[in-house]
Formats: sequence, structure tokens, C-alpha cells
Amino acid sequence: MKKIVFLTLTLLFTLQIDAQEQTIAVLRNQLDVIETEEKNELKKQIEDINSMFENRVINAEEAKRLKIKAAEARAWKIQERQAVILETIAILEKKQSEQEQPVRDPNIFLDIDSYFSGDVEPQQQPLPKRDTLSVVPARVKPQPVIPLKEGEVKSPTTLDLVVAFGFNNAIGEGRWQDLEEDRDYALYNSKFMEIGLVLKTPLTKKNGLRLKYGLSYQSNRLRPNYNRFFAEVDGQTQLRADHRLTASGFHVNNLVLPLHLEFGPTRKKQNRDYTYYSSSNQLKFGIGGYMGINLSAKQWVERPYYYRGFYWIGREEFKGYNINKEIYGLSAYVGIGAFSIYGKYDLNTIFQNAANEQQFVSLGIRLDL
Repeated sequence: MKKIVFLTLTLLFTLQIDAQEQTIAVLRNQLDVIETEEKNELKKQIEDINSMFENRVINAEEAKRLKIKAAEARAWKIQERQAVILETIAILEKKQSEQEQPVRDPNIFLDIDSYFSGDVEPQQQPLPKRDTLSVVPARVKPQPVIPLKEGEVKSPTTLDLVVAFGFNNAIGEGRWQDLEEDRDYALYNSKFMEIGLVLKTPLTKKNGLRLKYGLSYQSNRLRPNYNRFFAEVDGQTQLRADHRLTASGFHVNNLVLPLHLEFGPTRKKQNRDYTYYSSSNQLKFGIGGYMGINLSAKQWVERPYYYRGFYWIGREEFKGYNINKEIYGLSAYVGIGAFSIYGKYDLNTIFQNAANEQQFVSLGIRLDL
């Protein structure tokens, strides 16, 4: 076994030395090529200078000065291009002289035999320091993808940005027909908006059932019809008409914690680290709810007024309404990929003490990004 290893190492050693000698010969030949190329370029420059002198573009003194300048520039160019090659040759010759020294540690063969027999581990020899300049950069081989074991599946929790927007309205005592008749609020001018961050945690191995939870900011807006606005009358909030108004609006802003169970098919995918089941670009259905607190509520009204011979539209804002501070409701969505049809319904009434108790109801588009 020792003889085989010795002969193998000797062969590899000889091949390495021959390769280095061939590389040095090629580099030395390249030195001559560089010098020839620069001399040919200098010859062309001299011919151009002589042509300008013959055509009396420049005089003899100027021609001589230009020739000297061109020769100096080409000499510096030769030196600059050959410097890297000369340094590389010096490094290779140094390596060659080091490799020609015989190995004086006979125990290395004993270590190799022991390594193949599995009795003891080979002695750890310190790795030689690599030179900072490499002659021919080695081509890096792509790392093979290690196949995963059967059943090695991970279900990581992911973070989504949720944006929802659409139409908003309010109903009381289940009077859904009020929405169609625009009895209290303008259907197409009352809007809602929601934005938040949501975590998605798989509840099953194949990710067919997911739990989505997070934090969202909601804004619900109403546009009363028929020149009406919200007013306090005998401690109760109700819609009152004012023929002087041209428009009015009511805004309620909430901070909520949404929670949904999401269902839908998945596809098995694999990356360099693990296998997982992805629900992207798949049909999905989510059902759940939300709870939180009210942040603010305000109302604005617009009415015309006469000033210096002209009618102007002025806006006033009012705050401090007896809004319910505790927010909770139901919500659901259905869609494909990042796009969904989204609906929500507040179970709490808008006002704590109102002549006509109503809840917000919304329908729109939801984006999970």
C-alpha cells in the first residue's frame, strides 16, 4: 500500500512540475510578444510623424521631439504590461524550487495507510499559505445539491403586507335593503381602507390549513345623503338634515388584530435548504374576525357662505363623538394568489348611544403582498 501511494504522489508531483515549467515557458514567450506589439505601434507613430514633416505640418525640431516622446511612452507601456507577467514568473519559480525539496517526514505514508484502514485519523498537517497572485484562475465547480431525506419538510411562518380597499356603508337591524336604496348613505361615495402586517403559520404538514394573524389599521368613511349630518340630540347621535349643507362626511379610524383560518390547495416546492408546500397562485378561502380599539372619529361639513360679493364653500371639522371604543367583527375573503374579494362586518354599533343603532359593513379588494 505504501508503494502505491508513493508512486501516485510521485506521478502527481512530476505532472505538477511539468505543468509549471510549461506555464513559465508560455509566459516568457508572452514577454516577447508584448515587446513586438509595442515596437510595431511605435513604428506606425514614427511613420505618421515623418509624414507630417514631409508635408511641412511640423518642422525638424518638432518631429524629433515627438519621436522621442513616442519612444518613451512605448517603453513605459512595455514595462507596465510585462510587470505582471514577470511577477507571475517569479512566483512560479519560487513554488517550483520549494516543491523540488524532498519530503522528509516518512510518517505521512503511515498516516495515509492508517487513514485507509480506518484505525486512526491522519495527522493534521498545516496548510501552506497561498500566494496572493494566481497565474490561471481555477474554474469554480458548482456545488451539488444534496438530496433531502424523504419526509424532511419544513413549514416556515411567513410575513405578508395586507392592503384592502372598497365600498363601505352602515346598516341597522339587518335592513340590507337600505344599501340598495341609498336611504342613509351614498353607496359609491362611502369607502373603507385597511393596511397591516400579517403572519401566516401553517397548521398542517401540507399547508392546506393556515392561521393568519397580525395588526391592521382600518379607516371607515360614510357620506350621508340628502344634506344630512350627525348631530347630538338629547344625548343621542342621529342624522339631521340641514338645507344649507352642500356635503358632509364621517370618518372612523381603528387599530385591530385580525385573525383568520385560511384554506386552500398547495404545491410542493424545494430550495437548497428544505422542501415546503407553497400556497402562492392557488385558490384560497379565509374566514375569521378582528378585534381592537377606536383611535379617532371626526366629521366634516361643507356649507356656502357669502363674502365680499361672492359665495364660498367652507369646511368645518368636529370631533368628540360617543364612538364605541371597543371594535370587533367578522370578516372573510376568497381569491387566487395575492388577490381576493374581501368583506367585513362590525358586530359593535358605531355609536354608544344612537337613535338608530347601526354597524359598518364593507366589501372590496384585498391584496396579500
